[in-house]
Amino acid sequence: MIFNLLADAEAPNTSWVLYVVLAAVIVLFVVWMFFSNKKGKRRQQEYIEQLEAIQPGHKVKTVGGICGIVVEVCDDNTVIIETGTELSGKSYVKMDKEAIAQTDAKGPTQIAREAEEERRRQEKEAKKNGTPLPVEEAKEEPAEEPAAEEATEEPAEAPEEKE
Repeated sequence: MIFNLLADAEAPNTSWVLYVVLAAVIVLFVVWMFFSNKKGKRRQQEYIEQLEAIQPGHKVKTVGGICGIVVEVCDDNTVIIETGTELSGKSYVKMDKEAIAQTDAKGPTQIAREAEEERRRQEKEAKKNGTPLPVEEAKEEPAEEPAAEEATEEPAEAPEEKE
């Protein structure tokens, strides 16, 4: 319909509509790319934090579908995982951390996000029930004691004698 108006030779003043529509599409595309890129970066950062948080005892699933429990985290960015059971026989696989697709380890960003979601859920329930919000106990930090200055005795200077 818009293109029919543009093609109409009797309406030469409508040529600006094409430019407006084209500009709107370009702006929407740029905005969409910006927000999708930002979301991808946040996911990548959370993934990196999860890999850094992996410790022995965490459950992992690799890109290839191998499920197991981390037995050891090596210095060279690798982990050793234990697969199988005592009945079927256990096996150990050493692989790069980047081969891990899923883990139950949580990085600091994910922990903070989950705490914020829990707080919002509690606020929503309190508002729904009409009860006061649970008061978070203020973590009292011990007052810093003034640093005790070490008493260093300096030798007393001998009074100067006047001549």
